[in-house]
Amino acid sequence: MSPNKSGKDDGARRYPLRMPPGWTPPYPSFMSEFDASRHSASMVVMGCQFEEGDRATAFEFLSRMAALAGTEGKADHVDLSFCEADSAGRAQFVVTGYWLKPEVLEQFFEGAAFKTLWQRHAAEALPYGLFREVFNVPLKRFETLHSDPTHLVGVANARIDVTQPIDRHAYWGSMRDRIPSSADDAFAPSGSVEILEQSAHRILLRPNENLAVIRSGQDLGGVVGQERDEYYGEVEPVLNAGMAFLRDQGAEVNCLDCRYMAFVDDGGEKTDHTFGLAYFRSLSDLENWSEHHPTHLAIFNAFLEFAPRYGPAMKSRYWHEVSVLPAQSQIAEYVNCAPGTGLLSGLKG
Repeated sequence: MSPNKSGKDDGARRYPLRMPPGWTPPYPSFMSEFDASRHSASMVVMGCQFEEGDRATAFEFLSRMAALAGTEGKADHVDLSFCEADSAGRAQFVVTGYWLKPEVLEQFFEGAAFKTLWQRHAAEALPYGLFREVFNVPLKRFETLHSDPTHLVGVANARIDVTQPIDRHAYWGSMRDRIPSSADDAFAPSGSVEILEQSAHRILLRPNENLAVIRSGQDLGGVVGQERDEYYGEVEPVLNAGMAFLRDQGAEVNCLDCRYMAFVDDGGEKTDHTFGLAYFRSLSDLENWSEHHPTHLAIFNAFLEFAPRYGPAMKSRYWHEVSVLPAQSQIAEYVNCAPGTGLLSGLKG
């Protein structure tokens, strides 16, 4: 679901677009379209945080969880990825699942198969940690962007259509302009991460109002020769540095957590398709980092140097998903995880 096929919404806006008058984007981009009868979707990030000695256990657990979510859980899409070092310096295997019918996700979490598998790895004092971050996303507070209209990744696997090239992209503020509810909602943040339940080894919490979640990736799978060499020589190093800044010093820009990950193959080995998953206190905080911070400007400028050399012939593909979330119905659970993991970083004291 997006504003409409042209990337434009109808009716009067309380908050004006930031799109410059007469704007013509320098390259085409596209948005995913979802069933108009659907008003929300769920994204679940389930992971295992581990030291190297528990890698095999973590991969076996997450592989089984991915399979279970896709079969008994009836997820619309599931993928499996690897994070080499999170904010605690530990590795993670991560399953990301999407449900366009949130009630189906609820049934999965309440089912015996999920509970049995989860509880088997959630005993107190195990040497690895488990987490699940559950985001119920109103589609009017959500947007996607794709450089290739045929590229299916993440929630795009559950779409019913893709837009024609849109005009609301490639300028500062276009991310907000693509979110339908931005017409009459400034998405001001309020509150803080709230503990709902806590024991010696487990914390259940809810994030602040209007948390911004971005999943943004680059697929170099199958890209060879000069384009691949130039991407890994010129773009990837500054992207890696930007992700490391958000992971290690994100509090400076109100980024609660950032994981730089790679999709994995059936054996758990990293592929050439990477993405960052970051949680910002608000959309404004995400925008401010993007528009003003030197770490993101370095990424932006490196890409602008790289991409025009290839134009429509470029083989690498780029995408992102952004949501701005009401606190209600968002929840995250951490079992045996290191302090500061994920949304735990938002706890005071």
